[in-house]
Amino acid sequence: METMRQAFREHKGLWVLTAALIAAALGSCLWAMCRPGLWLRNTFLYQQKDGSFSGHDSHAAYSMTVTPTGEGAEVRFTLDDETRVYRICADAVGWDVPDVKIYQDGQLVFVGSAQGDPGDALLWGEDDGLADKVNVVVNGEVSRDDLWPSCTWLYNVAVGGRRQTRGTPQVLLLTVLFGVLLALDVRFPRLMWNLRHGLEVSGGEPTEWYYMSQKAGRVLFLFAMAASVVWGFFLH
Repeated sequence: METMRQAFREHKGLWVLTAALIAAALGSCLWAMCRPGLWLRNTFLYQQKDGSFSGHDSHAAYSMTVTPTGEGAEVRFTLDDETRVYRICADAVGWDVPDVKIYQDGQLVFVGSAQGDPGDALLWGEDDGLADKVNVVVNGEVSRDDLWPSCTWLYNVAVGGRRQTRGTPQVLLLTVLFGVLLALDVRFPRLMWNLRHGLEVSGGEPTEWYYMSQKAGRVLFLFAMAASVVWGFFLH
């Protein structure tokens, strides 16, 4: 047991460095999770200071600007080095079933209506079918045409005013729970032992093995906090 304690002391600096790195990564993720933007499929486009949006994934780099107009909005969307201009024309948001027209580079590509709350509506074509087809990804292969935004997404972003943050608040509650447990364990080292064995023994004391395991458990709590943040970072 003394050998284990000695080993921990010899590598104490490594444990401290590990904890510091996890804390730094945790803080960075929390900051990024709170930044506003938009999810485009599984890619998050961060909102920039000038109001534009940009992001990238393994397939391409994306950027977008949204300009309100008297009849709706104009969207300039760039995929790598190619730019398309979309014009979304819609009745005033708040109508039960707004009529919607979408033009791509001056060509009409959709005529129909929007049903649902602004920012989370569904577009239905004149044939009563959904505005956008369902794309099936096989073996991770995505065609370039599938990388462009859908009509429904454009409407919800440009006219419906959809805005999101990258993080998932529910997962942050899990991170807070791990943090509270870690703080209690540090502040009251024998709390967990008393809860587990306090009613079963009289006058007993935790062993050196317990204290060593407790230190390792604290590191696991740090990793659990970091893992929950990363999980929430990609969950949407």
